[in-house]
Amino acid sequence: MGYAHEYADAIMHRGRVPMDPADYVPNWQDGPRKAKFYPGADGFPLPDAPYPADATLDRGLFAEGAPGERSTEGGEFDLVTLSGMLRDSYGLTGRRLGVQANTDLSALPFYPLANWSRGSASGGGLYPVAVHWVSGPSGPVPPGVHYYSTRHHTMQRLLTGDVTGRVRAALGEGAPGPETDQYLVLSIKYWQNAFKYNSFSFHAVSMDLGACVQTWRMWAAARGLAVEPALWFDEERLAELLGVDPKEEGIFAVVPLKWAGYERSPGRPPAAPVSVRRKDVERSRTVLTFDALLRMQAATSAGATARPAPGALAPAAAHP
Repeated sequence: MGYAHEYADAIMHRGRVPMDPADYVPNWQDGPRKAKFYPGADGFPLPDAPYPADATLDRGLFAEGAPGERSTEGGEFDLVTLSGMLRDSYGLTGRRLGVQANTDLSALPFYPLANWSRGSASGGGLYPVAVHWVSGPSGPVPPGVHYYSTRHHTMQRLLTGDVTGRVRAALGEGAPGPETDQYLVLSIKYWQNAFKYNSFSFHAVSMDLGACVQTWRMWAAARGLAVEPALWFDEERLAELLGVDPKEEGIFAVVPLKWAGYERSPGRPPAAPVSVRRKDVERSRTVLTFDALLRMQAATSAGATARPAPGALAPAAAHP
């Protein structure tokens, strides 16, 4: 079944058979940032959204009655709801100063070493998911590619111009989600997690991605909105658009957003093959690569365009 099966087997048995490199020790003094950094990028603050979140577990899972009775149409996103969903999931919502058993307790009162909490779960509190908003003409700002800066709750503009056609082309025929020109493209910069978890990190970031998207689904369902990620697409096309190296940053999901005021424009010419030129500036002086990460990235992206037929993966779903 290929390397992915070997990797999953190694994850399951890592308690008895340590994964390589077994002697790895993180260099905490040379660790990466907890977010990507684009110096000089213009940005705009996202608007305030109603608070508290009011997306309880019951409302998220059973927003309109019992399962099977809920509408699959959902409402429409706008800038306020997008802002609320991002803040309540990946934005900094609180500062952790509580008494706990971690060794960094004495450092927490100092602002440069502050530990911030967020609405979504994350293994190790590293939050490696990078959220990019690819906006088309129906959006409230000029079309382009934006990066969600979690620390500032702002959108940083990385590229100007309508490139949503390239996202649609990368998704291909039969992709889930409504017709739209607004997409959230979720990537993971491997070093942000691998500096701590080395070869184990591909497993860890996959769970982080799932936790983030499921938080969005619950948040949206409580408001009559729908979030359905696309997990099968041409990753190389999207990596080229974002200007990232797939060996360093994987594209894990695309979330189409049903947007208020969207009108399809027939006959629109295809987008020019432009790419984001701004580069994320790495904090770490030394960036390491791990064979397991490289091999898993290659294994998962190799057949990424071969989307399974509807219902083909149903037997693998978790039991209710």
